[in-house]
Amino acid sequence: MKKFKTKILSKTLSGSTLLETIVASVIFMIVFVLAMDILTRLIVFDNEDADYLVVENDLRKCQRQICLNAIIPETKTYKYDWGEINVEVSDYKENIYQVKMVAMTNKQHRQIRFRFLKANE
Repeated sequence: MKKFKTKILSKTLSGSTLLETIVASVIFMIVFVLAMDILTRLIVFDNEDADYLVVENDLRKCQRQICLNAIIPETKTYKYDWGEINVEVSDYKENIYQVKMVAMTNKQHRQIRFRFLKANE
């Protein structure tokens, strides 16, 4: 019969101490809490002010209306329930106009600015 040789593991395994693990966990939790705070600030908006999607949608409608028609340098104001859009058309280069649109809300007087160039054909 064969005899089985038994080997004894003499290697010691290195690992982290309890203190190192706790410090790493605390650092991870701090980073996690900061990331969650930043994400919630990006998502939450002021409910007292007009809905920004409505304002942006009205800006796009106004832009389409301007682009469909031939334009001349002038200033117009479009009134809405949430506020107004001021449109200023100025010369940029020959036969090209710069259009500046500023949406101003009624409640907190926040502004959304939009600029583009339009060429008369």
